[in-house]
Amino acid sequence: MADGGRQDVLGQKAQAAQRAFEAKGMSPAKALRRALSRTADSQWGLALVTQAVTVEMHDQDGVIDGLGSKDLLVLLDGPDGALGLAAIDREVMTGLVEVQTILQVTQMPVDEDRLLTPTDAAMMAPLLDGALELLAMNLDHHPMHPQLVGYKFGAMVEDARAVGLLLDASSYRCFRADVDLALGRRKGALTLMLPEREIKKTAELDENGQAAKGAHEDQMSRVPARLDTVLARVTMPLSQANALKAGDLLMLGTDAKDGVEVLAGGAQIVAKGGLGQMNGMRAVRLTWPPRPEPVEPPVADLPALAEPAAGLAIGVETAPAALPDLGGVDLDMGFGGDAAEPAAMDLDMDFGVDAAPEEPAFDPSTPEELPDLPSLDFEAESGALDLDLDFLDTPAEGGDDGMGDFDFSPATMD
Repeated sequence: MADGGRQDVLGQKAQAAQRAFEAKGMSPAKALRRALSRTADSQWGLALVTQAVTVEMHDQDGVIDGLGSKDLLVLLDGPDGALGLAAIDREVMTGLVEVQTILQVTQMPVDEDRLLTPTDAAMMAPLLDGALELLAMNLDHHPMHPQLVGYKFGAMVEDARAVGLLLDASSYRCFRADVDLALGRRKGALTLMLPEREIKKTAELDENGQAAKGAHEDQMSRVPARLDTVLARVTMPLSQANALKAGDLLMLGTDAKDGVEVLAGGAQIVAKGGLGQMNGMRAVRLTWPPRPEPVEPPVADLPALAEPAAGLAIGVETAPAALPDLGGVDLDMGFGGDAAEPAAMDLDMDFGVDAAPEEPAFDPSTPEELPDLPSLDFEAESGALDLDLDFLDTPAEGGDDGMGDFDFSPATMD
């Protein structure tokens, strides 16, 4: 009893110390607890509490050995064809099915012998998809983030044998969470097994589209690097090498001028070149590795221009098109010159209308004769128009027409 109590006290102290450590940052265990609790609360208003979370690495055999015979197995689809696995205890599965069907979690006994169906697996999809997404978001700046992003619900797997045929990664990161639902009405385990993948690192680009600097690029660029230039290599006996002294001449090969090697670290060849001079000083022109040729951006092919029609061109003078022969028709336009002979073609222009008489030419010195005005004899035409105008000659009663007399004498102006 004493040993059991002591172990329980030590476990509580260890959990308290772990939670204090996790409070300073986001650990994978803390991220999974938050992801499961927030997903259950946002989906169904379900109180899901995670009691403990463990993160371990297993190979394929270790993953299969850790599967329960009664667990619901769900395949997880990941990026680039990666496959993960989720194992859900029957108690947890039953609680999630109840909250989605009867809107509450009961304490009814679970039938361990009931065959699981794809419908049971489909009802786990909201919790799995939401928890996996939040898990990756919570560990956004964690080194483990590339291994967790992109997973979602896939399909149900019948048993552990089928799991062994589907999983192909060499190692898996297993997240095991002990959870209880609705204040302890259902308790069980939920395990997520994600493969350890080789992540291809891509260069980050800055605002100008250039490769961004690394975290330690400035410091590494100031590290001194030593390069040794080897002009030639001479082979001689050890006794001759020991006898060398200042002023001795060494015979070099004919290719010494063009066979210069640049070494780093004393042995690694980083460049080759030829010996020369620049500004009065010895210099080496590098010839290897070759300088990469600049890549020109591709130019889109311009559409082919249609050929201009016959006789039409831009900026090119062309001869006028030949007109058809009118067959000897001679038209006198009266622009001077001798009149042409009558045309051989006789055109009859008589349309049944008498030609108008020719008018004499206009002479400004001769006064123009205007036609006489018609007769103004209204009596002759009174027979055609009989108007009764007797009322104009009849004075008004009393001998006065009522209009008075008008004085037409000129008026004086003061």
